[in-house]
Amino acid sequence: MHGPKNSLVRMMYRLNTRRRLARNEWDTQYWEERDGQRIIPCRRCPKFDAKRTECVVPFGTPLRKCVVAATEAHLRDTRGMRVLELGYARHSYGKRIIELCGGSWTGIEPLVDRSRPAALGSGSYGHAGEIPFPDETFDLVFGNQTLEHWGEPLPDGTQAPTYRECLAEISRVLKPGGRVYLDAPIHLHGHEMFVAGDTERILALFDGGLWSGIVVERWRSEPAPLPRYPTPEGDARDALLNIPSYDAAKIADLQVNGTVWLLTITAAKVARGGQ
Repeated sequence: MHGPKNSLVRMMYRLNTRRRLARNEWDTQYWEERDGQRIIPCRRCPKFDAKRTECVVPFGTPLRKCVVAATEAHLRDTRGMRVLELGYARHSYGKRIIELCGGSWTGIEPLVDRSRPAALGSGSYGHAGEIPFPDETFDLVFGNQTLEHWGEPLPDGTQAPTYRECLAEISRVLKPGGRVYLDAPIHLHGHEMFVAGDTERILALFDGGLWSGIVVERWRSEPAPLPRYPTPEGDARDALLNIPSYDAAKIADLQVNGTVWLLTITAAKVARGGQ
């Protein structure tokens, strides 16, 4: 839904961001630890209204609601930080959170004109494998729903860098001990490992020589008492066209009988010498 009413609701939600952040709703533990991962069932999320049995994020698909919630949870502690966003698109909610919290936002986006000069504090051309800033510039690099697309051809048709090359480039521009925060939909679209929900394969991309302290979260993988979010028909059809490493029948069953959920990954850059 992208009509005027939805746009107004979205705008009002953004305008009230400062008040919501002041409530410190993310200070309590909202996850369950299982098998080395954090599970965030909808019933434990601070955005869940138990009386009305609904998510209080008032716009977007169930997945988009989770992106909004996770972005607030992970970017609320950015005071004094220099932060880079990968793929900021038109309206970056992360930018608003960072600036309200006293951080400094910079963005890169592969869909803008290449001639736009890179500058701290503004948006310019770039992508995860080609970040136009010097080594050790940022305290935090983040990306909302970009990770699953890194393997796709760039806008000019050239082959994209590999996932490992992108993560190495992110490490390059992070200060020692700096962090990366990425989220991606599972069972929706993008690279086949995200369509399949192959978290082991995804996490294997993070080179232990570059990254430590990896934390994985699964938002809405357990939606009850909210309804499941089956893969939308268009996404399901397109996703099945490019999953050579997986059983198409099993993926199709997940699309119908499973639920789309949000994977988030945070990690810290390993300092020189592994310290």
